[in-house]
Amino acid sequence: MIISTPKIKSTIASPDCREWVPTSLDNLLKEIDHLTKTDAETDSLTLFRGQANEEWPLDSTFVRNSIKNIFNIRNYQKIPISIRHQLSFHRTIASLLLLKFGGIYKPSQEALEKEISHGIDPWFELLKNMQQYPEEYDQVDFIKGTFFIDWTYSLDIALYFATYNGIGAERKTGQIDGAIWLFDSSAVGKILQIEKLGKIFKKMTNNEFLNGEAGLPLMFHPIRQTNQRRATNQTPIYLAQMDFRYDLADAWAGFENQANKWVFVKIRILNSIKNDLERYLHNKGIDESFVYPH
Repeated sequence: MIISTPKIKSTIASPDCREWVPTSLDNLLKEIDHLTKTDAETDSLTLFRGQANEEWPLDSTFVRNSIKNIFNIRNYQKIPISIRHQLSFHRTIASLLLLKFGGIYKPSQEALEKEISHGIDPWFELLKNMQQYPEEYDQVDFIKGTFFIDWTYSLDIALYFATYNGIGAERKTGQIDGAIWLFDSSAVGKILQIEKLGKIFKKMTNNEFLNGEAGLPLMFHPIRQTNQRRATNQTPIYLAQMDFRYDLADAWAGFENQANKWVFVKIRILNSIKNDLERYLHNKGIDESFVYPH
């Protein structure tokens, strides 16, 4: 991804141009159009992620909930860096994750049969369902979530999640600034996984992974998947957090420093333009019934 300075003059940039802050919806859309057109020229593939709170790091739900449960910290971001960056922290989260997937949760018999008949990845299907329908997996009293982080091909879907917080009766327009993250998934090498997720879980028991040497976040988007309406509408791509000491932005920043190129950027969505975003999304038919079909 080629990133130098903001295209639109009314856009405010942080000193290192890491975070851009468009001051209107029109400038926001023009800024993103500029970035994605640049990507198209360089044969790159942009993924988007929307967050209702611009302060949220790019952590998986399993990491967030693990910190809250282990350290009894309601605001998990307040965990001291002196703890978060310890190798023993990474190993602790990894042990809990492997306990959950294999010891507590396993693919359904139907998914295992479809692996034989249709070549699907049963472990991926389990985690995909947990991402899209988390309420169906809350019966077991254990740490919630997966180590997947949802991204999407669709800018409009990302804008929806940057605008709204919650679902159903709890859904509301965010009262604080949101964020859109753009990630050039082709700029960091071959991160799209061909091996099935079960083999990845097995590799997570070896010394390379436990010593924090697994490398960058991995991408999961198998060619063969079961049909799922939410996934169809949201067009998700899942990035797996592989070193739990660092969120995705920290992991990519380390790569950027070594490779001397930029692969991601954050665009803050000002609360002052969210009413305009609501109208924009409504006019395009991107509402709750589309994002969360029953």
